[in-house]
Amino acid sequence: MSHETKTLPVSGPVIAHLLSNRWNSAITEYAVHAARALTMAGFPQVFVALKGSAGARRAAAAGLEVAEVDRFSLMQLPEVSKVIASGRLKAIFVYGGPETFLAKWLKGSSRGIKVIRFRGDDRDATRKPDGLFQQLSQSHIDLFLAPSRFIVERLDGRAHQVELGIDGTRIHRVEAADPGPGSRRDCVILGRLDPVKGHERFFRIFAQMLAAHGLDSYRLHVVGEPANLSLVHLENGAREAGLTPGKDVIFTTGRIDDISSLLSSACAGIVCSSGSEIICRVAQEFLVCGTPVAVSGVGSLAEIPAGGDGIVYGGLRSPDVEEKLRVFLEGSRTETREQRASRAARSFLRFSLETMSRNLLEVLSGVGITAP
Repeated sequence: MSHETKTLPVSGPVIAHLLSNRWNSAITEYAVHAARALTMAGFPQVFVALKGSAGARRAAAAGLEVAEVDRFSLMQLPEVSKVIASGRLKAIFVYGGPETFLAKWLKGSSRGIKVIRFRGDDRDATRKPDGLFQQLSQSHIDLFLAPSRFIVERLDGRAHQVELGIDGTRIHRVEAADPGPGSRRDCVILGRLDPVKGHERFFRIFAQMLAAHGLDSYRLHVVGEPANLSLVHLENGAREAGLTPGKDVIFTTGRIDDISSLLSSACAGIVCSSGSEIICRVAQEFLVCGTPVAVSGVGSLAEIPAGGDGIVYGGLRSPDVEEKLRVFLEGSRTETREQRASRAARSFLRFSLETMSRNLLEVLSGVGITAP
């Protein structure tokens, strides 16, 4: 184990986060932002993550105390216990991997510690929530945190919804990037190139909409790094759907430094995933930039657009889906700057780190943990 040495404040209840997820995933984002939100509320934090993982890097960059482990197993129990040991340790947050089992032993070694388990991965959306084995393996959990009502409703009375908080210093509306009413053209799909992201099905919907109405005022802009799909594969998929790469659809696979300007400039944000989407970070980010969204509705996506913030097109068939998309895009293209600024402000109030902090405080108060 390596441990970045920082001195915790001398007072206040300490909260530990144990994260076995290695990747720069939505779960990692939720874990780091939960720790940041609780730091804003005044809680000292200890973040324990896999050595060299995205979680370790991001938590350290956020100024959190970070300890790195080779793996989460009973062999590491003494070392993890030593890192997070404190007479002031009040809660352990776990995020669905082997750390959940480890937390049971850590809780048993010290009275009064609460275990809060995040529930928001793909398995939570599909597997039976009340199996006997699952009940026994979760008996030490005091609270469940879920990013959506969809997941909360699948769990028992310990479950509470706390949506992911967006960092407003990184994601925010850029007024100058918005082409303005009548000039918005690009419909942006942001995310890795992966079959689960649903690009090719949306290519067909978009191509049929353009063909049915003779439109040339819209263009798809696909932004993301190749993961389980290559750029060549998606370009061929676009052609097969009836789109012309470079004209009806463009691709950006390189790094984009100014994400806020990209999202603020879009006519609409498209989240066309065919699976996953329990934590709907990209849809939230579009809205925080003032841009309305068209979402497929899988996972928790249908909960993201409030009134006037977008559409859910999943479940519709041709020609209804193309017509719904066309009407939505026409409205998005002609929105005033004031309408977009209002959406950005309203969405920031809903999705900010400050709001996540308040919501976490309210949940923790239910198990007797209050802010310092």
